[in-house]
Parts: sequence; structure tokens; C-alpha cells
Amino acid sequence: MAAIFEEVAITYAGKQYTVKPTFDMINRVEMSKVSGGLGISLAGLTARVSRGDAPVTEVAKILALMLVSAGADATPEDVYVEIMTGTDARPLIEAVTSAFFPVVRTQTEKADGKKK
Repeated sequence: MAAIFEEVAITYAGKQYTVKPTFDMINRVEMSKVSGGLGISLAGLTARVSRGDAPVTEVAKILALMLVSAGADATPEDVYVEIMTGTDARPLIEAVTSAFFPVVRTQTEKADGKKK
């Protein structure tokens, strides 16, 4: 089996961006701040979001990282404002909580190029 990360479409500031999560991106999110990362546990973040306790500043930091990788001009502060003032924050929060969990495909699915 091989794990792959699915592309995620994120609408930010009226424009749609496509982000391809990578292991390096995950590492950057979870790496300690001292080492240049964001120091955010993705598992912990997902658990908090599932309890209705979304840490918006952490979501904003991760979204900014994702958006910049797709060519957007986005800072964590700008993304925070978008989350807090946008019409529906759920799609942005869901983009973060779902993007970094790989889809596992079987050998047959890899050969066919399709998920069954």
C-alpha cells in the first residue's frame, strides 16, 4: 500500500488555490518553533476541532503556510481575519483538519490509478 495526499482546494480572499500537502509541509507544521516550525500538533488540533474548540490562531498559521505554498500572498494575521470575518469559517478549518491525513491506496488502486 502507498499513502498519498489529496489536493485541497482553498478559497481565500475570493480566489481559489489548490494545495498539495506534502510530508515536508507536515514536518514544518509539527516541527518545534526553535527548529523553525510552527510547533503545532496536527492530531491535537484535529481533536480540539472535533470537540468544537478550534484554536483559530493555529488554524490561521497552518492555512497561511498552505496558501503561500500555492502562490498566495497570505500572512497568518490576514488568514485569521478572513476566518473571523468571513461568511463561513468551516471550509477553511476543514481544509486544515483534512489535508494532512493521507489516503491509503492498495496495490490494485495504484496500478489502476483509481481509488476503489
